[in-house]
Amino acid sequence: MNIKLLIQYSIGCFCIILVCFYGIGCSHAKEETQANSDKHSKSQIILSIPDTLKPGVLYPKVLINNDQLNSFALYLPKLYRSNTNWPTVFFFDPSGNGSLPLNKYKSLADSLGYILIGSNVSKNGQDIEEALVIWNALKNICFNNLSIDRNRLILAGFSGGARVSCAIASKEGIISGIIANSAGAQQLEELLNQNTIFIGLAGNCDMNRAEMLGIEQHLISTTLTHFYIEFDGTHEWAPFQTMQKALMLASMNAYLKNPNAVDASLIENFISNQTKEIQKLKIENRWLDAYDQLKLLNYGAKGLNTLPIEDLDSIENHESYIAQKTENLKLIAKETQMQQELYKLMQDNPNIILWKSKIDLIRKNSIQKNKTGQMNQRILGYASLVCYSLSNRNLVAKNYVLAQKIVNCYEIVDPQNSEVYFFKAVLSGTKADSINTNLNLKKCLKLGFNDKKRISNQLEFNFLKDDKTFKEILN
Repeated sequence: MNIKLLIQYSIGCFCIILVCFYGIGCSHAKEETQANSDKHSKSQIILSIPDTLKPGVLYPKVLINNDQLNSFALYLPKLYRSNTNWPTVFFFDPSGNGSLPLNKYKSLADSLGYILIGSNVSKNGQDIEEALVIWNALKNICFNNLSIDRNRLILAGFSGGARVSCAIASKEGIISGIIANSAGAQQLEELLNQNTIFIGLAGNCDMNRAEMLGIEQHLISTTLTHFYIEFDGTHEWAPFQTMQKALMLASMNAYLKNPNAVDASLIENFISNQTKEIQKLKIENRWLDAYDQLKLLNYGAKGLNTLPIEDLDSIENHESYIAQKTENLKLIAKETQMQQELYKLMQDNPNIILWKSKIDLIRKNSIQKNKTGQMNQRILGYASLVCYSLSNRNLVAKNYVLAQKIVNCYEIVDPQNSEVYFFKAVLSGTKADSINTNLNLKKCLKLGFNDKKRISNQLEFNFLKDDKTFKEILN
């Protein structure tokens, strides 16, 4: 199969998968939920007097309109002064943990000069109307109390939070950039205005990598300014260096519109870092990655750099690049085929013996330290997502027999996911089995589940309202 046919096949299959899963990607509960501790973790203020805020301090819970249930995390760069307007990044974490990305990236606020804000309310499971209400309250309180440059507003989200960012930008014309980590949106050219830069991020072992590659491939045919950055990792917030690169690209895009704001040292650092990384990747015989980084360098610094930069043809015409690209396209086609097979197996009639056999083989192949291993890691994530979606769908439809089969398969592919045991608790609840319902809920909590409201509202648990163990679990 030649390269052209491989591209057409892979993109076509990707579109099928994206249509099937676009609506569920932000509901999968196995997100990065680790709460990073901070010496100011007990700080709680009502934002009303900007001068009371200390630059260089992470405030994990700033109340909106004195509402304990509506808050955000805030970090002002160390050089922040209220007499200057600052570019701002609004972060949306799928678990509603606004402090998580701020802890991870706060030194970027200091080095690049950004205000960082993270919503503690926006999270998976909310519809677009709820997301917009949360955004408007957050936007208004911050605009009224902080010195924000409204021409340099960036929305950054991970997984479901990335979808929220795209949805907000489609309604909010003043957004200058979106950093979409591990998820995006279809038809971005219809949702975003021409002044909005789109930067997609994904890990090379991320189950949503195919989606992000498909979005990038589609954007090539549009007039939107766009970039795609891949990092070594799974379905998680991007590493520090990747987010730094994304914010540098956003900054340079802003400089093109406002030459008076140009930071020459930032441009110089970007070019220097990229050049070093490209040479290192060539030495490691990673020509596909070297090409991607050269592309970021050429287009990211376009119009701002006066120094000569290596031409893309120098890599595109290299025999190692051509060979690696051909093999990579074959791998993408194989990955798509495996995804389709797993989805069909789970949708039609889950066979736990066949499922276990397939998952065991995929898991065995996932430990390889190469692109095949990365592909199999993505397949495991995809299989988990399929199980989550179909388990939830059948539980909502009260098709408990089929739901039980799928949840059993879910446990095989992702035994450390708290959602598996929440679903098992629900199934036990349909039989009024108090012992197993409580056991599964305890296991669910042990694995990090912390949504008390969801447990309280689950109808299948109503028979336990006077159960002592259940009350202990809720408390």
